[in-house]
Amino acid sequence: MITPSGVRERCAAWRESLMRGYFIDDQLLITTLHHDDGVRLFGEVLGAHKAPLALAVTEYARTADEITVDLTRVDFLANGALETLVALARGLEPPQYLCLVAGAGLDLAERLATRGWDAIDTLRLRVA
Repeated sequence: MITPSGVRERCAAWRESLMRGYFIDDQLLITTLHHDDGVRLFGEVLGAHKAPLALAVTEYARTADEITVDLTRVDFLANGALETLVALARGLEPPQYLCLVAGAGLDLAERLATRGWDAIDTLRLRVA
């Protein structure tokens, strides 16, 4: 069982690795984008990745209007991780917005529409 101090330590480690430009574990790699403000993800994004995903995106929310999350190399996106991205987008103030770039295989257009999340002004989807 992870204690509150263990959670703080884990988040500190994630923040430190993200400051170096990446996060990695057995299922997921998060790297920074070189030409846009945002991150690129590789692998499977599980519910357990909500904290490092949130840390990575919020780093850009401080300075960028368009925050890109490139999911084109993601094979699986858990609903919990998608909910985290939606919550982050809801926390943005226009002109800021979160742009999800994903392949058709993740079926994000339908997943967002089913929950009414496609109507969020600060969340955009680009199918690549």
